[in-house]
Amino acid sequence: MKLRIAFFVISSLFVLASCQTSDTLSSAASQAAERKQISGPLAPHKDPLFAYRTPMESRDGGDYLRVPYDEQRDINGRDEMPVRKAKSQYISRLAKSEIRDFTYSVDGRNLAVYGAGKLDGAARLSVVYLHGKDGTREWGFDDERFGGNFSRLKTLVVKNDGAYYSPDFTDFDEAGLADISALVSQITQKGGGKVIVACGSMGVQICWSLAKDASARKQISGMVILGGFPDSNYLRAAYSGAAKPVPLYIAHGYRDPVYDVAALEDFYSALKAKDYPVRMTVFDTGNHGTPVRMIDWRQALNWIMSKS
Repeated sequence: MKLRIAFFVISSLFVLASCQTSDTLSSAASQAAERKQISGPLAPHKDPLFAYRTPMESRDGGDYLRVPYDEQRDINGRDEMPVRKAKSQYISRLAKSEIRDFTYSVDGRNLAVYGAGKLDGAARLSVVYLHGKDGTREWGFDDERFGGNFSRLKTLVVKNDGAYYSPDFTDFDEAGLADISALVSQITQKGGGKVIVACGSMGVQICWSLAKDASARKQISGMVILGGFPDSNYLRAAYSGAAKPVPLYIAHGYRDPVYDVAALEDFYSALKAKDYPVRMTVFDTGNHGTPVRMIDWRQALNWIMSKS
């Protein structure tokens, strides 16, 4: 009898716990459904492979999401060689005719840049990716690393009549700002459409500097912050209402050991309180490099273009 009662109690607790888990997930999924899904202008490309899974947490009508991330699934299950080479279904290789290796000049400096798509004008949009510390332009153009996510980004942009750039730059300070400001100006002058700058890790310093530069800010339609850090001056500009609001998409790993997620969440909340166009996706258990691998580029770019 005691064993039967004990079994009944344990079974009841298990069912109760299961129900609570189910309710929690259902609630998160329901709230996530509030996030407005922008169907265009970028047409789908491998969406089922790169879409976020059912969120664990959602707020602000879905503008903030915390989504699942699992190394066994999202690295080992996605890569043929973990971290180094994604499986073939995640990769889309562009034709050689769509790719260019060239230089851009700034104050006598000649800097290398990889480009793809409509680089000579009449582009629908232009995306510029800025690498982090110890990186090179190779990172943003690598088809096989980062779970094939840059491969998807390039293809999304090129197949939707855009231009994609992955440049080298001098540093993360004034010279680097001058480099990227000049590149953005050249893109704008050639007719690059809406210019979106995506910055990873330390590269985020240049994103914030661009946003605080009155001339550069006018030429930028949106920014993507990947595994970065907040900037109080950007926040002050947003509060003043004097500066053009540049839509901001933030992606961060929940366990990032380099830049604490809490600081970015506070930054997001402060911007949101002023109705600033901002979205944030946090990858549960994710580390510093997780956003580069896991961001859904089509969702991020479509949202930015709908706000700019």
